[in-house]
Amino acid sequence: MKNKYSEEVEKLFKFGKTDLSKDWPNYAQELNIREKNANELIDIVKTSNLSHAISGFTIKDFASRHAWRALGQLKITRSVPVLLDALIDEKNEEAFDFRSELPKVLVLMGFDIIPDLEKFIKNPKIEWDFKVVIFKVLVEFALQSSKYRDYVVIIFNELFIKYHNEPIFISRLLNELFKLDPIEYEVVKEIIKKDQYDYGSIDKESLMRFTKLAKLD
Repeated sequence: MKNKYSEEVEKLFKFGKTDLSKDWPNYAQELNIREKNANELIDIVKTSNLSHAISGFTIKDFASRHAWRALGQLKITRSVPVLLDALIDEKNEEAFDFRSELPKVLVLMGFDIIPDLEKFIKNPKIEWDFKVVIFKVLVEFALQSSKYRDYVVIIFNELFIKYHNEPIFISRLLNELFKLDPIEYEVVKEIIKKDQYDYGSIDKESLMRFTKLAKLD
């Protein structure tokens, strides 16, 4: 982390604590942070311990959360590899707020980042719980544009083939996929009919809705 940032970015270290239940500040409007500050924002995320961005730490520790939110609002797509690296960085192991907010950050950046997300989610070295975080983003893109529905189901099917022995992972993917009401896809129907998921991890209400819509009951 730099010893000194620009005047605008330095304000992030005093801007205050954040609450996951609240709307995000408009950083461009409130602090005059612009695209020219992108490298500094990226540096904050890259060098900070994101596990500190939780209630109980100093105001200064919340700068990283402000930084990743600002990157999303400014649509700094070149920050995506850094954000994804931060997700799996060992020092950020307890950065649960980052995992929670990262999907929203990435969705703000738009469809152009899909290739980066696909590369991440198909990387066999990435643990599956991180893949769920990114799958949420792909599902959100499919909700925004129906042309991505088939694409998301293809990704899901590829993950199922590779991780069919991880029923909890499959359930967590299905919980996201159910948001699309994917009743036209036979691969999803077959998984449900054959109980190839973890019942304890599945969203029961969504499962019942899918079963009814797909006429599997």
